[in-house]
Amino acid sequence: MTSRLILSACLSMVAVAGLHAQTSTTKTKTPAGPAKVVKSTLAGEVALTEGNQLLVRMQKSGRYRYFSLKPGQQFIIDGQPKTIGDLKPGTMLTATILTTTQPVTVRTTSVVNGTVWYVSGNYVILTHENGENHEYNVPPTFKFMVEGKPASVGELRKGMKVSATKIVEEPHTEISTQGYITGKAPK
Repeated sequence: MTSRLILSACLSMVAVAGLHAQTSTTKTKTPAGPAKVVKSTLAGEVALTEGNQLLVRMQKSGRYRYFSLKPGQQFIIDGQPKTIGDLKPGTMLTATILTTTQPVTVRTTSVVNGTVWYVSGNYVILTHENGENHEYNVPPTFKFMVEGKPASVGELRKGMKVSATKIVEEPHTEISTQGYITGKAPK
């Protein structure tokens, strides 16, 4: 049932040219709109460091916040690169985080090969190369490839070997973050 719904919704986007004899699937991602970048900052004072653990008293709220840092995390303190072991209580830190949200369309293109097992109207059951039967409800304008020539669902007959390209497009959102931490050491 699911494969019939997906195919019905997507077959109108199918390109007939260049179908191949083998079954294959490819995925591509393309931007589906402009990326949105949000800049946020956190500021606070180092209260305690131990190993890769950092306790900071946040500037706006006065509350303490715990951070577990990646080994080797770099900070730029007074213009110089430092690691967590170089931080002293009282060091003022400012973390700048850039979060990029990019809408993308993931397009999955599959070439389906099979033998017509049953056909009626726009409904067709194909026996795939692995022996499994799958049912499809296709638009009347959809073209299958039969012996290298396009054929509509109405032209299909039991026993014909067919090939079809199925394209499924799904919207996704990719989120990435980049951050850097700067600060001033206590005097």
